[in-house]
Amino acid sequence: MSRAGGFILAAAGLAILAATPRLPVATDRYAVTVLPFVPFSSTGGEALSNRGVVAGGVAEPDGSVALAEWSNGVLTRVAVPPGLPTHEFSRLRVFGINSAGAIVGTVHTAAGDMPARSFIYDRATFTVLPLVDPTDLGGAAIGINERGAVVGYDRTATNEAKGWLWVNGAYASLPVSGTDTAAFGINSGGTIIGNRTRNILQRLLAGEICCPGEQGYVVSNGKAQYLDGFVYAINDRGVAAGGSNSDGRSAAAVFDNGVTRIILSPPSFAVGINSQGEVVGSYQPAASNLRHLFMWNAHTGGLDLTPAGYRSAEAAAINDRGEVLGFGATASGTSQYFLLAPDPQGPLIPKALNSSRAPH
Repeated sequence: MSRAGGFILAAAGLAILAATPRLPVATDRYAVTVLPFVPFSSTGGEALSNRGVVAGGVAEPDGSVALAEWSNGVLTRVAVPPGLPTHEFSRLRVFGINSAGAIVGTVHTAAGDMPARSFIYDRATFTVLPLVDPTDLGGAAIGINERGAVVGYDRTATNEAKGWLWVNGAYASLPVSGTDTAAFGINSGGTIIGNRTRNILQRLLAGEICCPGEQGYVVSNGKAQYLDGFVYAINDRGVAAGGSNSDGRSAAAVFDNGVTRIILSPPSFAVGINSQGEVVGSYQPAASNLRHLFMWNAHTGGLDLTPAGYRSAEAAAINDRGEVLGFGATASGTSQYFLLAPDPQGPLIPKALNSSRAPH
């Protein structure tokens, strides 16, 4: 909503807040707006709120990355990293935002993704969270809900990703087993989703020696449920989105009360879902090695929303207004973020995909 780098990809897709209901229709057109943030492939990430605010990073002349917000066509630079724990931590990456405008992500150095520290920016205050353990390599705050509860993970000294919940100024561990247990999202009811990996002994004891790789989990009321696939996002109705692996390929899927529904043929995966059940993600068309952006809902099935002029595009998030945050590469090779907004006069016309499958 993921590999070590994939944790970051998923996370940009976590926007799980309530808004005015909107019925999706097959005739939607979309306006396409290019966003002026640091490209995802570099040091910046972005998040989309249900009020249509996009938070991300903008490059500073000294090489640092500052926090900025885009809303209604206006870009506002709102904060710079506070230089904690040292002044080298000057580059931020955004992963989540709630409708109150609280933003979460990481600050790191010019060395790359690690070392890093989790941050929360709320009410004009920039807070850098401590590491769960002083020996950890770094941390990443990935999702935040309406109540200000934050989930993410720390990278331990042995390079394992351990998921956590930050609430009332303190960390809480998650009741999830596995060698990597990164948490990616939390909805308004406090239900947490994420992925875990297990070593060969753990899979052997579970009778699943044939099934390596990521396995999604849902934590509700202090209990973990493990899924037949991986997850990157959850909405306020408790429906999670991600993918299900079969024959070494992933197919975009939704998970509702432990039931898996494949929504798009492989190779594909979902990274975002809103309260209306609209799902966004990426898929690979036949005879192509480039990804396209899709949106799916039960009314329309799958739709290709790749903007004109892009040779590849991927989704990062969808909000309850039906706006889609995406990123991709233009025909000239330029990497950039964009926002798709429902607009009867918009130039982007969705293309239907033959994608729906029955639940299994």
